[in-house]
Amino acid sequence: MSKSDWGLKSATFWLVGVVTLLMLYLGVRGFIQPEAAIRDFGIPLNDTADKYLVHIKADRDLFIGIFLLVLMVLRMRKALLVVMLTSILMPIVDAILVLTNAEDQTPSWIHIVTAIYGLVVGWMLYREERQSKTRSVSS
Repeated sequence: MSKSDWGLKSATFWLVGVVTLLMLYLGVRGFIQPEAAIRDFGIPLNDTADKYLVHIKADRDLFIGIFLLVLMVLRMRKALLVVMLTSILMPIVDAILVLTNAEDQTPSWIHIVTAIYGLVVGWMLYREERQSKTRSVSS
């Protein structure tokens, strides 16, 4: 599958789409419902006056979602591959923050699953990119 073919018919396109929609949702929710958003993240908001800190995370999530969406619309599979693999660090750090700072460490699992999901999708994008190069060289 060439870069130009990558899109609606590709499983990786939809797998990246899931991450994109999730990041957009988390970003918007962080601004609209900061207390609930940070609680679901895994760290309680002890003082509602500190919700601006949640807005910082929401801003990060919203930016990532918009960035992924733009890369998807432009069908930039190689760039998405780089973003997916390098961004795995974020959910790993998030999991560590929850594990080391939260009374209830249960929400850390979502961050760990997210890192694994990103690794799998990144690996799938890498395989597609290699196969695409192999086909273009042999043609």
